[in-house]
Amino acid sequence: MGKPVIFEGDMKTHADALYHKNAFNLLASDMIAFNRSLPDVRPQQCKSLFYPEVLPTTSVIIIFHNEAFSALLRTVHSVINRSPRHLLKEIILVDDASTQEHLKVKLDDYISRHFHSSARVRIERLPTRSGLIRARIHGALNAIGDILTFLDSHCEVNVGWLEPLLAVIDKDRRNVVTPTIDVIDDNDLAYKGSDQLPQVGSFGWTMAFRWTAIQTMDLEEAKRNPTLPIRSPTMAGGLFSIDKGYFMELGMYDPGFQIWGAENIELSFKTWMCGGSLYTMACSHVGHIFRKFAPYTGMGSYFHRNNKRLIEVWLGDARAFYYKLHPDVMRIDAGDIQDQINLRKKLDCKSFDWYLDNVFPESPWPRKGSIFGFVSKSTFRFEFIEYSLAE
Repeated sequence: MGKPVIFEGDMKTHADALYHKNAFNLLASDMIAFNRSLPDVRPQQCKSLFYPEVLPTTSVIIIFHNEAFSALLRTVHSVINRSPRHLLKEIILVDDASTQEHLKVKLDDYISRHFHSSARVRIERLPTRSGLIRARIHGALNAIGDILTFLDSHCEVNVGWLEPLLAVIDKDRRNVVTPTIDVIDDNDLAYKGSDQLPQVGSFGWTMAFRWTAIQTMDLEEAKRNPTLPIRSPTMAGGLFSIDKGYFMELGMYDPGFQIWGAENIELSFKTWMCGGSLYTMACSHVGHIFRKFAPYTGMGSYFHRNNKRLIEVWLGDARAFYYKLHPDVMRIDAGDIQDQINLRKKLDCKSFDWYLDNVFPESPWPRKGSIFGFVSKSTFRFEFIEYSLAE
């Protein structure tokens, strides 16, 4: 039931020595069954819900690069074991040019032996390292399900995880939905979930994703009925479902983004500003190993370049505040963004000002006439800036 794996003595020393390979306890992962049981941590009201028999099908897309064999296969097994067969169209494993031997012939053989009859599981191998964003685009373009469901390669989906996501999209194809993301401990692989209301996604002055409490305007309804979708200003980006056609209409991810970073905020903005909605479901739970560092080499971080594109396309006049705090980003060459500006106009997207007022009124982002400053060891200085968020 998702219990921890505890090592002592020489075994702990060995486990600690392996930790850096995947940024989690590889030895513990290898000792846990691919199909281990998990505690049902959904709110009680979720357990008595019935969903329509006929729902859209989904393609589950999992990107991996040099992932641990056990973690990857446990992700796949959990999806197959806990997804209604008639709703799971396929599982696409996109190999972003892995170099480790266990992800080549050994993985091919395992997939062909174990999943030939139970579900359609296939591997798409990219010839060169492309990064998370382009690997996901590749998976989306090759998917045949009605809905795209993206998962990271070190997850375990829980009981009843899929139907709540598909049902919300079935009501409106412009709904984008994330599960409640539970923690799988990186040290002992314990599954740590709760039946309490989840946090939702947000962002701060750096534009980096962060978790926050459900906003006041949504909290009472969520407490009254936790089975309903909960509005989320942004999403973490690793685990979500979206209608395939709608994903294409939104332009998928900005094709000018490189490797990883800011794609989750961009898709969140696109969804809300261009006519869609983004929700988190308390009735859908997926465990995820949150790593303390990226164990990969040679890719670098493209966060600031991607952020520059995000800021220029989606923030309008509010970008002046961002550049005030991050002047170095202003000097970055983010490439040609005209296609993204044209897409925004084509989709008749609303402004960032509208987004703050209607979607994220509790945002720390300042409005016109706001005062901001910082506290140093010797001074307390405020600076007054005035700018318009209107576009």
